[in-house]
Order: sequence, then C-alpha cells, then structure tokens
Amino acid sequence: MTFIDRVTAFFASIFASILAFFSALFVRRSRAPPIDLEAKIIDISPDPTPQPTPHGSPRLLSAAEVFDSVGPAYEDAFQGLPTQAAAIDWLVDELDKTHPRGGARIVDVGCGTGRPACSVLADAGHDVLGIDISEAMLRAARERVPNARFELMDVRAFLEREKNNAGTYDAVTIFFSLIAGVTQADIREIHAGLARLLKPGGFMVFSTVPLPVENESIKWMGRPLVVSSLSPEDAVASVSAAGLDIIYQGVTQFLPRASEAGICKPDEVWEEPHLFVYARKA
Repeated sequence: MTFIDRVTAFFASIFASILAFFSALFVRRSRAPPIDLEAKIIDISPDPTPQPTPHGSPRLLSAAEVFDSVGPAYEDAFQGLPTQAAAIDWLVDELDKTHPRGGARIVDVGCGTGRPACSVLADAGHDVLGIDISEAMLRAARERVPNARFELMDVRAFLEREKNNAGTYDAVTIFFSLIAGVTQADIREIHAGLARLLKPGGFMVFSTVPLPVENESIKWMGRPLVVSSLSPEDAVASVSAAGLDIIYQGVTQFLPRASEAGICKPDEVWEEPHLFVYARKA
C-alpha cells in the first residue's frame, strides 16, 4: 500500500467514526417525546367557565358560599369605589332635603360588611336596615356599623315579609347584590317589589355589572357560581317599569383590588363595567 493509500484509508476511518457518532446522536434524540407547543402557552384571560371537578361536573357555589368565602376582604377589594361614594353622597343630600333631622327609613339590599352604605347613612342619622345572605359579612357589619340593624335574609324573603308594608320606606339601596343566584325575571320582580315599599318621593339607588346573561356559570374572583344580569338598557328599563323616575344613569369601569386583598390570584380578577342608576318614586 502506498503512502497516499494509507493516508486516504486513515481519513476514511475518521470520517466513518464521525458519521457513526452523529447517526447515534440523531437516533437518541429522535426517540424523545415531541414538544407540545400549545401546552407551553399560558392563558391568563378571564375564563367564564368553571373548571370541572375530577368527576367531570363543575362544583358551583351558592351565592352565600361565595360571599362567606370572600368575607370582609370584599370591602378592601372595593374600597374607594368613586361611583359608589358619589351615589351615597347624592342620596344623603336628597334625604337631607326631606328629612333634615334624620330618621329616614332605609333598607340596604346585600349590605355586605355595612360599609360604606349603611355606615354613611346611619351616621347621617337615618334608620338603616341591612340585609344579606352571608353570615360572614353580617358578623363584620355588626362590629363595624353598630348604629345600624342587620338581618340574615334573602331579598325575596324580605319582600315576602314586607308585602303588607307598601309605602313605608324612604330609600332603598342595591349595590351589586342582584347578580349571583338570581334570574333576570327575579331582578325585575325585585325592582318592582322594592319600589312598592317606597313612599311617594322615595329613592332607589341601584348598581350592577350590566351584562345580558341568564344563569351563566362563571368564575368570579376564582369562585365558580351562577349569575344573571341585564344589559344597561334593560336594567334601566326595569327600574323605570317599577314605577320610578330615572334621575341619573351611567356606566363606568372599575378594577377591584381583589388580589391585593387576598381574595384571589392576580389572573382571576378583571376590570368590571359598573352601571349606577338613581331613581325616585313619583
């Protein structure tokens, strides 16, 4: 074998070794499981559908369970809501004209912790009753607002109890409490029933998240529940159909500080549309 032949054979063996190495490496890598790119994408947008339980059906919470689990932290999440403060201030000013010495009879539907509505109205010298379905909320309300009265009661049970007391209340406030555990028909009936309780010249302040949904299963602050609501136009029409004159209506946006209050994770809260309606009984 000549020198050239020996050199050629040497480099041929080297090339064969390199080729065998990379062939083996390719085979090993080809046996690895494929990467699911879709599985790497994290969706942090609000999901309106509750995640199913391991048995395949969603564990929906009642309205009472939801607000018992949130508890007094709800007040922290919504503290400083300017549209609510403005609505309460407006009502206080109007009641000062009709009851300059206080004493107006008021019911706050879904009073929560009693603040700010019951607290401000009671401090103004009025006779305030707060009703709510959450015992956890009411425990906080009784401690924080000792100059108001509080009862564990659904608004539908309240209307049944008060059905013979038409025209005996000076004002009704409803801040975001006709959403969970009600139907659209319930909302309209509750508006009508509360309007019947008002004296002539009495006031209703109503706020909600104005979306045209009926018995929708959603996640609200990480909690699965069933909600209903009305569009802004239908909600205002419902108050008007109850026999009340609309004084003000407006829609704004608000981002609750639920994560900061320890209620849920940051990706479980989103900016909410809020409708506020001021009305008066002729």
